[in-house]
Amino acid sequence: MYIHEKKITTIISDLDGTLLGEKKELDPVLFSVIGELKRNGVEFVAASGRQYKNMRLMFEPIAEGLPFICENGSLVVKNDKTLYVECIPKELAFELLEDMASIPGTETIVSSDRELYTLACRESFIRYMRDLFKPEIMTVEDYREIPGEFNKLSIWWPEGIPEAEEKWFHEKYDGRLLATDSGNGWLDFTMEGVNKGAALRHLAALEGFSLQEALCFGDSENDIPMFRECALSFAMERSRSHVKTAADAVCGNVGDMLREFLANAE
Repeated sequence: MYIHEKKITTIISDLDGTLLGEKKELDPVLFSVIGELKRNGVEFVAASGRQYKNMRLMFEPIAEGLPFICENGSLVVKNDKTLYVECIPKELAFELLEDMASIPGTETIVSSDRELYTLACRESFIRYMRDLFKPEIMTVEDYREIPGEFNKLSIWWPEGIPEAEEKWFHEKYDGRLLATDSGNGWLDFTMEGVNKGAALRHLAALEGFSLQEALCFGDSENDIPMFRECALSFAMERSRSHVKTAADAVCGNVGDMLREFLANAE
């Protein structure tokens, strides 16, 4: 399939703010669209800051054979098999979690072994997360109780990330961790160099597809590394200006654009 005069054999899309609607749900029509893309020789990859179990549940009717770039690129899974994972050393993780806990009016989550954890004492936040993220979020009294390794840590401000506090985190942790604004008040931390773009490179090498024939959609700062890897990139119209500047073009609705691609391919 040729799009904007470029041969495209793989399409990668972010979820929140990009492929998902306002209700944070996937339009079931997209399942048939993705199937039709595949019949036209174009594979589809889902990429998100969300956890694997949540992403797979969204795509359940077509999940087999679909690669998932999860947790801002710190985890890649296909056919329920982990293809790639990068974890944060526990000592560094607990240092960061202590700093997060010192900031009033925020909530934290830890991603570990395909599970999502928060503190049991945060009852209203747990209810919010269980409505937003399925399967249910796990709870612990202390993050040190989590048995597995940590691949992503996140802090959430309900009213959006304050500029001064984001700057402080960057000043303290840049060079050791990658701090990324993932939109909707979430600041995510992975190991330095771990992002959606790096995960996409690993996936392309494993699956044998060319990033020179890849197109991606995204809306936030955490999608920019993916833009840089692909032959063609689209930022959403609602994206912040620096995100749109990083992309090749702007998109209003991903589903509509995918259907347009298919119509022109016929």
